[in-house]
Amino acid sequence: MQQTNKQHQQALTSLFKKSTLTGLVSLLSLISVTPAFASDTWPNKPMRLILPSAPGGSSDPTARLLADEMSKRLGQPIAVQNRPGAGGNIGMAEAARADDDGYTILLSWTGPLATNVALYNNLNFDPQKDFAPITKIGCVPNLIAVNKDLPANSLKEYIELAKTRPQGITYGSTGTGSSWHIAGAMIQKETGAKLVHVPYTSPGTATIDLISGQLDSMLPLVVMMVPFVNDNQVKALAVMSNTRSSVLPDVPSTAELGMPELVSDTCFALLTRQGVPEAIIKKLNNVANEVLKDPKVKERLEASGITVEGGTPKHLGDYIRTETKRQAEIVEAINATVG
Repeated sequence: MQQTNKQHQQALTSLFKKSTLTGLVSLLSLISVTPAFASDTWPNKPMRLILPSAPGGSSDPTARLLADEMSKRLGQPIAVQNRPGAGGNIGMAEAARADDDGYTILLSWTGPLATNVALYNNLNFDPQKDFAPITKIGCVPNLIAVNKDLPANSLKEYIELAKTRPQGITYGSTGTGSSWHIAGAMIQKETGAKLVHVPYTSPGTATIDLISGQLDSMLPLVVMMVPFVNDNQVKALAVMSNTRSSVLPDVPSTAELGMPELVSDTCFALLTRQGVPEAIIKKLNNVANEVLKDPKVKERLEASGITVEGGTPKHLGDYIRTETKRQAEIVEAINATVG
């Protein structure tokens, strides 16, 4: 009888161990397939694209074009949500607080991604820690545009004039820390030219002053100056890029003029929240690159001055790290802060 009870107890113990092991294996199997299952069914609801600028701004058409084309391929609507303010920081902060489920993507650019880290003292987001790169869309270079009567008809003459003229050469920008301002600071840092910064609240006012001669030069994004250059209202001396721009193909690049250090552009990128599953990021990257390779999409982006790139998340991540360092050096050189 005692032997029978002992055998019965051993049987129960063995059964309990087997049940526990089976349950544990089932649980581990469920955990291991959950991310794959989630990525297989994603997206199964509407998405949003946060744009840290106002409706109607220069980046708005790009955001809406990409959202529309990616939506067609993903099978879910993507609503563009404009979140302007503080040089892009408000929209960036909202995107940084989003869930890490892949349903929020961000279209941002060099300023909020790299420049603002050095320009603002108390950012409530970290571009490299809070976001996962998807792909680099492409870049729009700055243009060295001057008043048609300024006695400088080349980049070399512009720099020489800025060095020899007692009062230097004035250049307008859309404010401290803007890409126009950074471009001018770069020229000063790399060449020793004396450029006098004149900030404006409106690019239109700055353009009027450039045409009238109240302002010597401007360093805006190339696409802004196309009609004025084509109408011979201003002179375009160089595109601050490694290659010429498709919107002003007759204007040489700084690189081909022997000054590759004078490259200044605004690059646009797609990102999502850090922590989004790798499979979803891969899918977003594939879809975004497919869109960027579409001939009609590429044509529209190039018409807006963007040199389309695309590429891997790593390519974008490397750019953000390198550009953050470069922008910090320029901001430090001009001792610029916004707040």
